[in-house]
Amino acid sequence: MTHDTTTPPGTGDNTTPDPNTTGPDHPADTGPRTGPETGSDGGPDGSGTVVPFRRPDSGTDSQTIEGEVIEPGTDVTVGVVRQTWGTRVVRSTGRVLAGPSDATRAWLAEATVEAAHTAGHRIGTGTRTGLRTAGRGWRFTRRHASIIGKGMEAARQRRRADRDNTDLKAARAEARASGDHSAVEALTRQYNEGRHVTVDTMRKWAELVWGVAWRTGAALGVLFVVSVVVGLVNGLGRWLGEFNATDVLAVWRGALAFVWAVGVLVVTWWWAIPAAAALVKLSRWWRDGNRLGEQVLPVHLRKEATRNLRVELSESAVVAALANINNGKLNASIKDGWPHRDTDNAWVQPPMIDGKGWSTKIRLPQGAPVKAIDKAKEMLSHNLGCRPMELFIRADEDDPTVLDLFRLNPGALRDPVDAYPLLSEGATDYWSGFPVGVNLRGEPVVADMPERNFVMAGAPGSGKSTLMITLATGAVLDPLVDVDVFVFAENNDYEALRPCLKTYSPGAGEDNVNAALDHLQALYDDLTERGRLLQKHNVSSVLEAGREIVAKEPGLRPRIVVLEECQRLFRQDKAEDRKRIVNLVINLFMASRKYAVHLAFLTPSPSDQSLPRDLVAMSTNRACGAVNGNKARNNAVLGEKAHEEGISALDLRPKTKSALNDCGTLVTVGFMDEPGALRSYFLTEPQKAAIVARALEARGGAARTAEIVVARDPLADILAVLTEMTPREGDAHPRATAVAAALGARWNHYSKWSSKQVTDLLAEHGYKVPTTDRKFPVDPARVADILSARDSVGIE
Repeated sequence: MTHDTTTPPGTGDNTTPDPNTTGPDHPADTGPRTGPETGSDGGPDGSGTVVPFRRPDSGTDSQTIEGEVIEPGTDVTVGVVRQTWGTRVVRSTGRVLAGPSDATRAWLAEATVEAAHTAGHRIGTGTRTGLRTAGRGWRFTRRHASIIGKGMEAARQRRRADRDNTDLKAARAEARASGDHSAVEALTRQYNEGRHVTVDTMRKWAELVWGVAWRTGAALGVLFVVSVVVGLVNGLGRWLGEFNATDVLAVWRGALAFVWAVGVLVVTWWWAIPAAAALVKLSRWWRDGNRLGEQVLPVHLRKEATRNLRVELSESAVVAALANINNGKLNASIKDGWPHRDTDNAWVQPPMIDGKGWSTKIRLPQGAPVKAIDKAKEMLSHNLGCRPMELFIRADEDDPTVLDLFRLNPGALRDPVDAYPLLSEGATDYWSGFPVGVNLRGEPVVADMPERNFVMAGAPGSGKSTLMITLATGAVLDPLVDVDVFVFAENNDYEALRPCLKTYSPGAGEDNVNAALDHLQALYDDLTERGRLLQKHNVSSVLEAGREIVAKEPGLRPRIVVLEECQRLFRQDKAEDRKRIVNLVINLFMASRKYAVHLAFLTPSPSDQSLPRDLVAMSTNRACGAVNGNKARNNAVLGEKAHEEGISALDLRPKTKSALNDCGTLVTVGFMDEPGALRSYFLTEPQKAAIVARALEARGGAARTAEIVVARDPLADILAVLTEMTPREGDAHPRATAVAAALGARWNHYSKWSSKQVTDLLAEHGYKVPTTDRKFPVDPARVADILSARDSVGIE
């Protein structure tokens, strides 16, 4: 039988044998073959054809191939060979080797797919991670390169300003515009002299270097000669020790060797010097650029790029916001192409970063005044993505048709406020004012004090007491200022300042109210003495007197009186009592300004009952915190129709258990040039203690607080009112009833006195007041006599 292939079917060679060459009609190739797997015309004895199986049985001899004996002449048809993998024949011996099993092949296929999938996932993840890391590194490099570039630009501008004397040029131009020719001449002379400063400096440096080098060389030469001579002389007798000229020269040689080594080191490592200088220079430029802030960098390189993009104010955003406030004239102009028409010239100042927000100035078209835009403030703030409190609208000072718009970054009002500027050092000056906080642009606000009075209100947790404590803290840092505090409640707000207070009286009782009224009356009476001292120094006010005169006259020391929870003072059961108190406060309010006596009233419930209208109307500095959306209370503090005019604290929210909200932010009038919101500084208890310690040191180291004890001298008070009273027509002396009324009007301590208390008191001291038709006339001379007699007995 002819063999067409050397590999049996199913042994790895997938070539299908031709059936036409395997039948009995085709003569077989009788060439020599070896091994049973090569096929033959018959069995071992040549009697049949052996067809090997596809795979040998593992249990048989490896040298034996099982087969089936077929009779000669039988037609053998070979079927389609199944595709296999891994089965092969050893050519040298013709031995068939079996491949892996079906299960193994399936496992290998799945493992190959899984490995390919895992490898692809890991490669993709690694690629993405690498690209992301590279992107972050590239952004980091660009960001800090931009910071260094901004620092280089700032340094260049400073050098240019110094070289060109831009400050002098600007001052000279301003002086020339104002017509101050003497100032122009002085500035011109200074400018001309400044042009030669660099040359003179270089010449002086050259002279200094040359002088130092020459003197150093001369000194070394003299020292060399002297040392050698000393060595020669000492070598003769060894008077100065065991050395001679050779030893001296050896020392000089060592010194020269050291200098040579230093020179070699410098020459070898010369590149380290400019490298270090470059690093120092780059660090300085980076600090200069970083000091300029994030706003100088491109938006995509800032730390909070996403947030900055959200809060960025652009020209298109401003125009789109204005187009949606339902102003007909403005809408018509915008449809006609305003503000981008060639004839408009609307953008006086394009939107730009201004502190913690954005500002812009735009000239409005006809029919759309700034006041109309301000009335739509709530809608405009919504369109610009901010709260009404964070948007400020006003007319430009130079051109009333220009809208000056400032918008804070969202959330800026609730960011931590800057630290108090006098925490660790520094003092204050009454004539310069006391720091109280910052405005919404982050600029410090200093409260002027001369001729000022204060009214502060707001719901509990709004920050009114925080503002007052900050003001009082600044006051105690000036040793010439006395601070009196009356708290008509039981709290601990001012306890930290107690060692520095002139008067401190807490408590909600009637005694504390009487003490406060007596204190105010005493201050009112003291105004006469203050006026006399001002006349003595020929000045009209303490502001004009200045610090030097006040330091010499203790009677002119500025006085700040804080009345916390003042509603307890004004809310009286009897109308006549309230009227008397209001009159006392108003009279003191009106008369005390130029005498440096300042009153501060604080209440959580602003209303006409807690804050009389006349008192608010005459107060110069007013502050209103959160009032829980009550327009009437807002206007009771900030003035009538304040809310309608845009001066409103209705959007503020007081502190709660879970959030600070707008605590410490108050809408003010009088603290700044324009009414607006102020964020007061906040002082912790340790910070207050540190400031009080410094204040006590400045004041002499002793606590000056006077405890209030409601005790008066009735005899002296009766005599005081008698000297100012005029008897009724037909009466020789004032009546006891009139004396009691005068005492009650002047001191709240006597508010419940009648003629009986007056006559009984005088009777106790030996003066029985006659009835005289039940008029009870009181003789001032007799009262003076018994008072003098009592005092003389006390002295003895």
